[in-house]
Amino acid sequence: MLESSLVQSKFLGRDGFRWWIGQIPPISTQGSQANGGGWGNRVKVRIMGYHPHSTVDLPDEDLPWAQCLLSTTDGTGACNNATNIKVRQGDVVFGFFLDGDDAQIPVIMGCFGRTSQVPSKDYQNPFQPFTGYTNNISKPNGTLKAVENNEQNTSAQKSPRTISVDQARKIGRDEISYYSAIGDVIDFASGKADSTVSKIVTEVDNLMRKVQAITNGIQNATGEIRRILNEEIGKISEKIRKISSGMVGSMVNGLYKGLAPVLNSGLKLLYDTVYATVLAATLNSAIAHRAGVAAQTAMVLPIQAIQDLLPCVINNIISGLFNVIKNILTSVVDNVLNFVSCVGEQVVGSLANSIIGNISSALSSAMGAVSSISGGFSVEGFLRSNGGGIAGLASILSCNETAVDYNSQTNLWVIGKGAKQSRGIDFNQIMETASRANSIGQSLINAGEVVNSLTSSIGAFDIFNPRVSSSEFNSLLSSCYTGPPVRCSGPTVNIFGGGGVGATARVILGAIVEEELVKTASVIGIEVLQGGSGYSFPPFVEIVDNCNQGYGAVARSVINESGVLEKIYIVSPGENYPINYPEGDLTTKYIADNSPTIVEPGFGYKNTDIVRDTVGNTYSIKTNGNGSIVSIKITSINNQGQGNLIEITDYPKITVESETGSGAILIPVLKTISDDFQGDIKQIIYCIKK
Repeated sequence: MLESSLVQSKFLGRDGFRWWIGQIPPISTQGSQANGGGWGNRVKVRIMGYHPHSTVDLPDEDLPWAQCLLSTTDGTGACNNATNIKVRQGDVVFGFFLDGDDAQIPVIMGCFGRTSQVPSKDYQNPFQPFTGYTNNISKPNGTLKAVENNEQNTSAQKSPRTISVDQARKIGRDEISYYSAIGDVIDFASGKADSTVSKIVTEVDNLMRKVQAITNGIQNATGEIRRILNEEIGKISEKIRKISSGMVGSMVNGLYKGLAPVLNSGLKLLYDTVYATVLAATLNSAIAHRAGVAAQTAMVLPIQAIQDLLPCVINNIISGLFNVIKNILTSVVDNVLNFVSCVGEQVVGSLANSIIGNISSALSSAMGAVSSISGGFSVEGFLRSNGGGIAGLASILSCNETAVDYNSQTNLWVIGKGAKQSRGIDFNQIMETASRANSIGQSLINAGEVVNSLTSSIGAFDIFNPRVSSSEFNSLLSSCYTGPPVRCSGPTVNIFGGGGVGATARVILGAIVEEELVKTASVIGIEVLQGGSGYSFPPFVEIVDNCNQGYGAVARSVINESGVLEKIYIVSPGENYPINYPEGDLTTKYIADNSPTIVEPGFGYKNTDIVRDTVGNTYSIKTNGNGSIVSIKITSINNQGQGNLIEITDYPKITVESETGSGAILIPVLKTISDDFQGDIKQIIYCIKK
C-alpha cells in the first residue's frame, strides 16, 4: 500500500488520504474572519483525534484555519459569481488534510446536518453540541421558529403561519406567527366625526392583543416581561397622545366659541346695569354712559387674559398627556384580561375627564376675574355638556349633521385578515359614563374611602378596578366585565359595506375535530338568510367568534343586478372555530348549490372538459370564444330525478380536467337540504302480500 511505503511523494492523491471529523469553535474565537476581515472562505476547526478536548491545553484561538471547498454551482468569485459559505459555530464538519500526515492544512469538504436530538445550548466545552446563533446572527424575534436542525420532517424548520401571535400560542408550542402585527387593527384616516375616538379605541385594542401574546394571559407580570410590557405601553401612549392632541384643541376651541357669546352678553348686561344705576342717581345720561363704558373697560384686561391663556393651556395639556395616558394604559394592562368595547370607551372617557379637569383648573383663576359677567358659566359643565364636540378632531358637530351609517363603509382593516366592521361610537354615552365615573369618584373620596391615584384624579372607572376581570365583578358605573368569555359561542357573519342594507347569513361548519371533549370545526360554507337591498358593489364579509379562537376563514359575496346579495362563497375554510349550535341545528344537512361561483373564468377551456368536486358531484360548463368559463351547472342527479343530493360535511373543491385550459377558479356554494330529503334510492324491495 502506498500509505505504508517508506518513500512518499507528499503529493495529494498519490500518497495516503488523511480524512478527519471536527467541530467549529465559537465565533468569538474566529478573529477578524468573522467580522468582515481576513481572507478566503475559512474557519477555525477543532479536529477529533488530533486536537485535545480541553481549551486549556489548546485554546480555540490557536486552532488551525480550515479552507472550505465550494460546490461547482456556488462559484469561485470569478466574473462576480460567488456564494457565501453557511458553516456556523458548533457545526460538525468533515474534511481532509491537504498536507497529508503533517496535518497542518485542513480542508472542509462537507457538514453533518443537525438533528432534533442535538441540543442548542450555549458553548461550554469542545466537542459538545451548542447553538449556532451568535451576536451577529441572533435568534428570531418571533416571526421564525428557532429550530436548529435540518431534518426532513414536519417538525424541522416549520413554516410560519398567517395567524396572530396569540392564536399561534393557543394552537400549540410548535406554531409561530408569520408576522407579529397580524391581528392588529389599522384605523385609516377618515373625515367622520368619530375618527379620533375610534383611533384611540383601536390602539387600546391592539395593545391588549400584544399583552396577551407577551404574558400568555398571566397578570402581574414582573422582570423582563414587565420591561417589555412597559415598552409597548410607552409606544401606544405616544400614538394616543398624538391622536388626542386634536381632541384637546377641539375642546378648547369649542370652549372659546361657547364662552364668547356669554361674555358679550355679560358685558352688555354690565353696561345696562351700571348705566341704569348711575342715571337714577345723577339724572345725567352722559355721566351714566361714561360710567357704563368704564365698567366695560375694566373687564377688557381680564377677558384678554383668558384669550392669551388658551393657547398656553392647549400646549401644557398636550405636553402632559403622555404620562396621563401611560398611567391609564398601565392600569388597563394590570387589570384587564380581555378587550371588550367598554374598555376602549372608558379609556377615552378617562382621558376626556383628565383633559376637562386640566382645562378647568388652568382657567379657574382667569374665570374668577370675569365672574361678574360670566353669568355662572362653568368650564367643566360646558365641556361635559358637549360630548359630541370634544370627540371630533376638526369641528363641533352641527345639529343638522346626520348620524353615521356604520353599515355603508368601514375604515378598519385587520392585518392578515381583511376588512373589519366599524365600531358604532356613541359620544354622548361615553361622556355620560365619564361624568358618572367622576361623580362616583368624588363620592368615594368624600365618604373617606381609600382610592387609587387615578380614581381620585380622573374618576371611578371600571378599568382602574383590579376586580374588573373577575366573574363576580360589579360596580356602580357599569357592567364592564373584562375577564375570559364565560362560553365560546359559534362563529357569526358580519356583512357590511357595499352601500346596501339588510343582508344576513349564517355559518355552515364542517370538518369537525374533537379533542379533550372540545369540538372545533372549519367554515365550509355560508348560507344567505336575507339578501338585503341597495348594494352597489359586493359587501365585505367578516367571520368572527367571541373567543377569537377560530382563524383563517375568508369569504366573498356576490350580488345580482338588482343590488341583492345573492350568495357568499368560501375562499378559505379556516379552522378551530368553536361549535355552539342551538338545539336542533346539529341535524341540519347541506348540499352543493346548482350554480357554483366563477371567481376566475380562465381561458382555453372546452365545453367537453370534465369538471367535478371532491365530494363526487359532476358539473357541465359553457365557454366563450376565448375558452373562458361563462357558466357552470351541476349535472350529477340522484336516481329520484331530484337533482344532486350528496350531503357535504367537509369543504368541497372543484377541479377542471382540461388539456388546453388554465386559470379558472370555481368555488362551490352550499345550501340547506329540504326537509323531505331521503337520499338516493339504493335498492327497491317488493313485498308480496299473501
